[in-house]
Amino acid sequence: MKRILVITVNWLGDSILTTAAFKALKDKFPASYVGVLAVERVRAVFDNNPYIDEVIVFDEKKKSFGAKLEFARRLKTKHFDTVFLIHRSFTRASICWLAGIKQRIGYARPKNLFVLTRRIKPPHEPIHRQDYYLYLFEKCGIPLPQRLPQFFIPQNTRTKTNEYLKTLTGTYSHVVGMNPSANWDLKRWPKENFARLADRLMEELNCAVIFVGAAANAFYIEGVIEKMDNKPINMCGKTNLKELAALIEQTELFISNDSGPAHLAAALKVPLLVLFGPTSPQQTSPRGQTVTIIREDIKCETPCYKLNCEDNICMKKIKVEDVFQKAKEHLEK
Repeated sequence: MKRILVITVNWLGDSILTTAAFKALKDKFPASYVGVLAVERVRAVFDNNPYIDEVIVFDEKKKSFGAKLEFARRLKTKHFDTVFLIHRSFTRASICWLAGIKQRIGYARPKNLFVLTRRIKPPHEPIHRQDYYLYLFEKCGIPLPQRLPQFFIPQNTRTKTNEYLKTLTGTYSHVVGMNPSANWDLKRWPKENFARLADRLMEELNCAVIFVGAAANAFYIEGVIEKMDNKPINMCGKTNLKELAALIEQTELFISNDSGPAHLAAALKVPLLVLFGPTSPQQTSPRGQTVTIIREDIKCETPCYKLNCEDNICMKKIKVEDVFQKAKEHLEK
């Protein structure tokens, strides 16, 4: 394995969970050239990583056969000899075949049987999503003793963000980040709960509360702020991913639903309170030494993907008082 390509998954949290694989590849094959193929929205997860030599962006919107042939032609010029397909896409596996990558390693599934040269049987028992992704490498003899995710921030981004934050948080005793959003509604703690929690942190502990999120969630975040008595700092939609990471890195505590930003905080080793409802912490929780899971025991089976659920009891049962007390404990340390 002299020139290795890794085709990663499409979502922020999942992409962060795969990052341990790159150091493992470099440790196993120190002289190798390692590239990663990712969609644009998660590119920043891999940029500036010292164990990655090249980030190749795959435009998933270009679906025509001609566009795929053109991408395969471009990929062929890079002369990769091995590809690990973490992503299960038949399209991306086929592109690697067309690009002449001789060793194509991925999980065995009916669609991919004829385009893979090494088919790995996936684990039978339910395991954490990160362990599932990394199992592909372990079955190829690549040890992964260090599994904690990593995210690298350019120093100029860190400096610029830190200086800006100081102008916003100078008079507060603590800085707390919050992400009230998630990629589907049932994973979201009620807006009024986030609003009450933020008010209590500001009033009782003199916290600067910074709301973050993607631009697409701006309307939702504004709905939380409208329910507050105090004025938090709203950074939703005002940062790119590297700037968001630099911002989260400067918080003393990050509070979030199960989401990509929660995984980002864990990778940055920021103390994290992550609220779980319909998803399973055993399968999708952020990985890190600073992670605290907050979840209420209910009779519903998890993970639960009943998108038509009307009561969302799993999230509503999480009490503001319980989250506030956990936050207070962290901040008083």
